[in-house]
Amino acid sequence: MAISYRLKISPRSPLDMTSEEIRKQIGHRIRVRRVELRLDQRELGQRVGVAQPQVSDWENGRRPLRFDDAIALAKALRTSVAYLAGEAPRV
Repeated sequence: MAISYRLKISPRSPLDMTSEEIRKQIGHRIRVRRVELRLDQRELGQRVGVAQPQVSDWENGRRPLRFDDAIALAKALRTSVAYLAGEAPRV
């Protein structure tokens, strides 16, 4: 099953983006990487130490991401915090 997520990711610097745009960009990157790793939200939540609804909130841009959670997510998703923040290509 191919899953396609289309979200307009702004080419602007995060310094020029609203906090809502930043949360949506981060959420999009979390979702894309999670799907690439064939994880569901519950499995990712277990790896990070949070409940599934919190993962859903992050992916949908409804909840800001604390730095310690960003580090845990980057490790669980085998990427970098810089990638999640839109500052680097995926590693």
